[in-house]
Amino acid sequence: MKQDTQAKTTNKAVIYCRISSRAQEKRGDGLNSQEVCCRHYAERMGYEVVEVFREVLTGQVQNRPAMRSLIEYLQKNRREGRIVIIDHLNRFSRGHRAHWPLKEEVEQAGGMLRSPSMEFGSTSSARLVEGMQVTVSQYQAELNAEQTRDRMYGRVANGYWPFQPPVGFRHERKPGQGMVLVRREPVASIVQEALEGFASGRFETQSEVKRFLESQPDFPKAPDGTVHWQRIQDILTRLTYAGYVEKADWGITARKAKHEGLITLEMHQRIQARLKGEAKAPARADLDADFPLRGIVSCAHCAKPMTACWSTSTTGKRYPYYMCFGKGCPRSRKSIAREKVEGAFESLLKCLVPAPRMIELARSMFKDAWDQREAQATAMVRSYEREAKKIDGQIAALLDRIVDASATSVISAYENRIVELERSKALLNERGQRVVKNPATFEKVFERAIEYLASPYKVWTFGSFEMKQLVLRLTFADRLAFCPETGFRTPKTSMPFNS
Repeated sequence: MKQDTQAKTTNKAVIYCRISSRAQEKRGDGLNSQEVCCRHYAERMGYEVVEVFREVLTGQVQNRPAMRSLIEYLQKNRREGRIVIIDHLNRFSRGHRAHWPLKEEVEQAGGMLRSPSMEFGSTSSARLVEGMQVTVSQYQAELNAEQTRDRMYGRVANGYWPFQPPVGFRHERKPGQGMVLVRREPVASIVQEALEGFASGRFETQSEVKRFLESQPDFPKAPDGTVHWQRIQDILTRLTYAGYVEKADWGITARKAKHEGLITLEMHQRIQARLKGEAKAPARADLDADFPLRGIVSCAHCAKPMTACWSTSTTGKRYPYYMCFGKGCPRSRKSIAREKVEGAFESLLKCLVPAPRMIELARSMFKDAWDQREAQATAMVRSYEREAKKIDGQIAALLDRIVDASATSVISAYENRIVELERSKALLNERGQRVVKNPATFEKVFERAIEYLASPYKVWTFGSFEMKQLVLRLTFADRLAFCPETGFRTPKTSMPFNS
């Protein structure tokens, strides 16, 4: 009866509002709605509302910041006492384990729970009713959790990702599908470059991937400007980036997703092999975007390939140079400005125009190669389909063995083997789809090739580093000899550029 006596000696009240997520605001049962109901109740009962505490957090959590602030406030005003108004019991707590200790703590701090939806009391009957309502709230919370998990299970099983989108993705509602992962630019392209770079060996270690991501202004980082190691690990290991979903702890094995991946499954597996130390792909030092001619330009005096580097002056300014390190060469260790070498190369490239008769010859050769590749592609698809059917047979045989097995270790071994086979089958299907998915026609592809043949200089000027490397490989049959005094010697060009 002590609580009831206190309630008569004070009319000062505080309101506690809580929602589990911001989505409740849209359904009309948000913080503002709760506060309005509590204020109407306080006005009807003659209470003066002196403070409002708001929270966005699940009721399953006992250590809630706003609730802790409420209790601290009650302790400071213990002598006067305060009435604590809640809209509904489930806004206070959801479950017996949290409710009773929390209620006792509020009362010991000088608070008295009140609600427009129920009557609190200290009698056995009142506590019975209160306990029944707590039980109902706990049941509803557990039922909602089960239903949510079942819906999410079905979504994952059907190839959707209903959880927090991985960095580089966002959810977008699509007709007939619900929420589907889509690329979130420019972060998606940054993540894709990081994954492709690690798979190819451009980034030899995870540290290099980390430095690359930290150098990108648009990539999300910690407040100190760094990218956490856990995020690097997640990016490199998540199957979601390959366009697949899985949830091993729910028994859902890898399957093709409804969203488009940033990389292929084959590339993802190559990354996993590198992480496990099964594959080594060190980055080649001679493929440097700062010096695209490194490796193709040789010294005209000793015929050895030139190297290149940045040189720092006494003032701290950096200058790019090409140079020869050939032993006994009169030009050994003598720097040549990058502008001089690459300027002469561009002048050389401008003069390279294919002979008209070579265009038609190239077309004929290209058509023969095109027809041959199409025949090979058809054979490859059939081969992949045969391998996939074999895997289906192996999986069926293992499932039969699981039914007959009794030892847990044996069943686990069979299940792991089935997961491996399913991934192998997915990889075969992906390869087959890549072979079939080629909408380009011969005329369209040949037109692009002619654009290159007509002006390799234009491709070199406006293309990426990779395109520049392609120009070098397709245009020249051998290294280019360069002399600082006379420039490039007559180069050995590829067949289309031979008169």
